[in-house]
Amino acid sequence: MTKLKICVPNDHTSESWFSFINDSLKLVNLDFDDIIIDLNTITFLDTDDIVALACLLDSFANSGKTIKFENGDDSLLTYLENIKFKNYWNPEFNRDRFTVTNNDTTLCLWHISKEMIVDYTTYATRYYKGIFKDKDLVLLSLNLTEVFNNIFDHSYSSVNGYIITEYFPKKNILSFSVCDFGIGIAESMNRYNKSINKMQTQDSIAIKGALITGVSSHSTPQNRGFGLGNVLDFTENYKGALTIFSNNGYLCKIFGEEYDLIETEFNFLGTLIKVEINTLELEKIDEEDEIFDW
Repeated sequence: MTKLKICVPNDHTSESWFSFINDSLKLVNLDFDDIIIDLNTITFLDTDDIVALACLLDSFANSGKTIKFENGDDSLLTYLENIKFKNYWNPEFNRDRFTVTNNDTTLCLWHISKEMIVDYTTYATRYYKGIFKDKDLVLLSLNLTEVFNNIFDHSYSSVNGYIITEYFPKKNILSFSVCDFGIGIAESMNRYNKSINKMQTQDSIAIKGALITGVSSHSTPQNRGFGLGNVLDFTENYKGALTIFSNNGYLCKIFGEEYDLIETEFNFLGTLIKVEINTLELEKIDEEDEIFDW
């Protein structure tokens, strides 16, 4: 039985992570049996790290490889055990269903299924009502739905993508990240621009163009007229941040600051979206609305 090992980066820089992803994807179709995921001495993985790694592991699993893990700091291993991360690529595990975690602040890692989008967002809202008991979570639900729809509208991904949501109580931050290995928002937008005889742009500018409310390169009935622009508004209203990597483009918009647009040296064939909001800004539920919330 042949094995191959890849080492997950110890640092959290985008350059290291996307180089790791791109280099690892070159190995997917080689002839070997087991892929060993070396977690090094990593102590923490953020939401964007987890979904990117999950998509990578799906790529190996889809090519018939057996996923195995080694190393990792005890604190990371405890966290991964609590969210059942290592179980996801066992043959008998169903990644499309909800997997209840043993971590009170984490909503499960989920392999996005089109048929389950509404159910997942409903589950997410109910889950976080247990944490934010008197807060209005309607906008959270709507924006989860939009990010899911983006996966199917823009990506043409064979992996479909993953999402995970995490609450950091000491920082008062709610973070959710979504990743897919499709063609990427930037590429999708530029293909659309070409189809309507509109000038193509740098990838970071194309990503920014996708944030215009109602713009979609491949709109479908479930989100026509909504768009990623509403996700941006969501992060602005709750003094948070929106970060998107796609193709050679990077966009980051932090509340109160100007856009950070960069053309990266790496080409990420997919889209990684990270949303962070300040939970202190969540509005209280209107008592009249709460009465009819049944």
